[in-house]
Amino acid sequence: MVTNNESTQEVGVRPLPQVVTSYRDDTNGIKPWSVVPTVGEFGVGVDFAAGVLSIPMTDDQYSQRIQLEQLVRARISPMDNEFYNKVAKAHRRKHITPGLLQLCEIARVKSVANVFAAQRGLVYEPDGSEKTRGKQLATANTTSAWNKAVEFTVLYAGTKSFDQFAAGVRSVNSDWSKRLRTLNKKLEKVFQGHPSDIGDTQPYAFGEDAVGPKGFSNTLWAASFVEDYFSGESYSPNDIKDKSKTEDDAKASNYGKPDKLQPVNERGSMPVPSAEDMEDFPADYTCEIDEDPTGSDKFGKLIIDDTLSLTVEVEGYMRRKRRPMTSGLKLSYPSRMITDPERRVFGRKVKVKGGVVVIDISGSMQLSQSDLEAIVAAAPAALVLAYSDTDKGQGEPNAWILANRGWRVREIPYIGRANNGVDGPALTWAVRHRKSGEDIIWISDGRVTGLHGGINNACVVECGKLVKKHRIIMIPSVQEAVQMFKTNRIMNKPAGPIRDYILAPHTYV
Repeated sequence: MVTNNESTQEVGVRPLPQVVTSYRDDTNGIKPWSVVPTVGEFGVGVDFAAGVLSIPMTDDQYSQRIQLEQLVRARISPMDNEFYNKVAKAHRRKHITPGLLQLCEIARVKSVANVFAAQRGLVYEPDGSEKTRGKQLATANTTSAWNKAVEFTVLYAGTKSFDQFAAGVRSVNSDWSKRLRTLNKKLEKVFQGHPSDIGDTQPYAFGEDAVGPKGFSNTLWAASFVEDYFSGESYSPNDIKDKSKTEDDAKASNYGKPDKLQPVNERGSMPVPSAEDMEDFPADYTCEIDEDPTGSDKFGKLIIDDTLSLTVEVEGYMRRKRRPMTSGLKLSYPSRMITDPERRVFGRKVKVKGGVVVIDISGSMQLSQSDLEAIVAAAPAALVLAYSDTDKGQGEPNAWILANRGWRVREIPYIGRANNGVDGPALTWAVRHRKSGEDIIWISDGRVTGLHGGINNACVVECGKLVKKHRIIMIPSVQEAVQMFKTNRIMNKPAGPIRDYILAPHTYV
């Protein structure tokens, strides 16, 4: 620090971040830094790449507290801007996100800064708004409000500000207060060590290409249990879990894009995928196939058994294609002027229900003869493809056409009941065989596997993107698919890893 008497608006001593960072164990030599004044907290931060420390330069206690925290951040935080993304990728759990890691890193920085702040009399004191804020969030009782309460707890754990906040929460909802106080105690335990340990900057590997300061392990530890407190997770309130599930169901059924809807047919509307998500998925995209049965766990080649005879005509496929109406443009039934009390002499075309139905018949799913008959009874014009790889790519058929536009097999042979193996190729086949304006219905539990039966992220991402790009309707059971056809309304219900990918694609990056 050096004395600065140039302006009464500036702090009496100017911080020297180059000196502070020179004590790090993961740097080589002294790096030049610039100090940029800010107005209060607006624009505050540390830019390691540019070597810029942005802080308020006034000498009030509030500004001095911010200065101290940002200097500690420059001293102990990861310097690689991509580090948080790399760690999140190495720890793929639903809420281990770069944002969560950054939130817990702020808590680590504050815990170290608190030690030095206490020595300088810069202890956090409640400003009177914390209790009101707690009351407001608890009264709102929404998933968003609960998540904000968790974030407040992380940022102010172990302080009087948190105590006031928790008191405000307790005055409205004692269950919320109890859970937040438990989280507070856990965070205090994580960051109760000596600053030299919490802020250790010895290089440490947190995953592939994710090398950062060793003290960051405390941040990762905190994040590992903070995630369990967010809405829908194990330690969130029961009513918040229920609300979160309802919200996730709605989000998953709209593929995470509820604000971008485009009508598909008379049964409803489906979301339009973003260009960013689909830029690597052209319309004629073909899944990468594992040609080597002993190779990596990719999808196998789709081999359709063409020996099944479709000899049974589906009732309803050849039925009347026009419905008598009391008004219209074409006079189709003039005799009804005399025979029909309602005089329905006009005709309107009636589209026979159909679609491309892709059915997973692996070991975790099942399809009976009665199931097939129920499907075609509800959708006579359906093209039905069932798939399951039984020989791990040895060349045997792994897909069977069981019905095709008004005709079905007399009896389903003994097929499937093995690995999925060809989920992606089966979906791309359906895309190529759909008619204009026709739906693709995928009956699956979402447990996509590669050729050798293992669930891997690459296969999940491929199928997830196909689902989003082509607005494929996912149904977890035959019974629900039949119900959807009967009610004539879309009942999109993604399940398993595909649902997880739609809700949190970052976990599969």
